[in-house]
Amino acid sequence: MSAVAELVEAGSLRAHVEATFPLAEAAKAHALGETDRTTGKIVLVVEGTDTP
Repeated sequence: MSAVAELVEAGSLRAHVEATFPLAEAAKAHALGETDRTTGKIVLVVEGTDTP
């Protein structure tokens, strides 16, 4: 895991974000995930927090 952490810190490894949804639209985010057509992560944003 430390090797992975080093790659992230160096900027060599990044997660691709497919879509971002507010927490209120969690059902919509879940439906997108079930399509098996996403190529990245689906992010839920809690109100009052920073977005990715």
